[in-house]
Amino acid sequence: GKDAQSVSRQYSLKISILEQEIEQAKRELAETQKQLQELDSKELRDIPEKVMLQKECQKKMEAAKLKVQREARELEQKVAQMKHQQSQMQKRLCEESEKKKQLEAELQQDQEQIKVGFFLFPCDKD
Repeated sequence: GKDAQSVSRQYSLKISILEQEIEQAKRELAETQKQLQELDSKELRDIPEKVMLQKECQKKMEAAKLKVQREARELEQKVAQMKHQQSQMQKRLCEESEKKKQLEAELQQDQEQIKVGFFLFPCDKD
């Protein structure tokens, strides 16, 4: 149980960090798109400068898109890994529960045998 909680806390932290990075990348992407739209709406006399600024904005957008995709993929992998570990821990917990039940049954049986033996062979108080 404690191992599961520890792993769960670690992955929750990693997931929240990845989610924050994704949100940051989305904000950067939105800002770059806004800059590109503003650039398109402005009339620049210097066409080469406008083209250069557009290319720069598009590069930023592509970089932000790649970052979001990469972070999302990594997040999906982490979630899949967590699900796998959760199923492994659940399986192990079931196995441990079965062992516990078996040991409790054996203990109960041993205690019954001890009681029967005690009554069959009482201790002498002499």
